[in-house]
Amino acid sequence: MTRMSRDPFEWEEDFQRLGERVDDFFDRVFGLAATPRYGLQQTWRPSVDVYRVADHVSVIAELPGVEEADLKVVVEHGRLRIAGNRRAVTPGPGAEPLQLEIDYGPFERFVALPPGVDADRVTAQFRAGLLTVHVPLRAQTHTVNVRVDDPTK
Repeated sequence: MTRMSRDPFEWEEDFQRLGERVDDFFDRVFGLAATPRYGLQQTWRPSVDVYRVADHVSVIAELPGVEEADLKVVVEHGRLRIAGNRRAVTPGPGAEPLQLEIDYGPFERFVALPPGVDADRVTAQFRAGLLTVHVPLRAQTHTVNVRVDDPTK
């Protein structure tokens, strides 16, 4: 029987994704996305893709309609925090809404990062509504076998 070992970081990612999907499910089923959460302002959850590459982690967040000045990207407590605000757009005064599906307002996403990230070298680009965050990983230490000599021989 072959056992597959998994990095604890991978389990944390799986549970984070599961929690977000459960939240999204209840939001859609019970209409919670249209009501303020936790007694605060209405929020929305941008879609995020996370990739582990040989020497870094890439995070791509889909943020159409968000201005760069309204974005905040921070690495804190082993997590990447992407926060900001998407401002409501209306066609003009007196416009009567017939169908409203676009979420506006503040948002915040957290992405668990693996151990060994180099927070001082994180970079980000924002282009065409996509935020791409490049999180470098420090060089992994490697194991060195040390030969032990018997001085009495």
